[in-house]
Amino acid sequence: MTRGAPHGGGSRARRTRLGAWIRRPRGEEGFADFVICLPVFFLLVLVGVQFALWTHAAHLARAAAEQGSQVASGYGSSAHAGTQAAYQFIDTTGPGTLTGANVSTTTTSGDTAQVIVSGRAQAIIPWLHLSVSATSDAPIQEYRPSG
Repeated sequence: MTRGAPHGGGSRARRTRLGAWIRRPRGEEGFADFVICLPVFFLLVLVGVQFALWTHAAHLARAAAEQGSQVASGYGSSAHAGTQAAYQFIDTTGPGTLTGANVSTTTTSGDTAQVIVSGRAQAIIPWLHLSVSATSDAPIQEYRPSG
């Protein structure tokens, strides 16, 4: 092995190019990377926040449906009371989170109260409309004499 040759093998030209690349101050190449990566980073942040808002609206719709079905299935209660309880839950817990909320309460087969809550998640991306829907069923509580 000669005295001037590198230990790992390779030519002097390769070492010079690699050395120049490592020691080169970040100029226009670094700025171009920054200009490309920054909008991608902001887009990923916006998508993450929008996903969090959609998830929160879905949880709110589910909780409102459960609240409405529990009230509607109570002893001596009505479907209207369940609907009002769901709307009140949405207005109290998450105003603005679930937009265009629609609540419908029905009694299926006479012994189950069903509440359906639907709406849209709050959007920070203008053209994106994410719909949310949740359903909850609860058995109607009633007195049945033994017989």
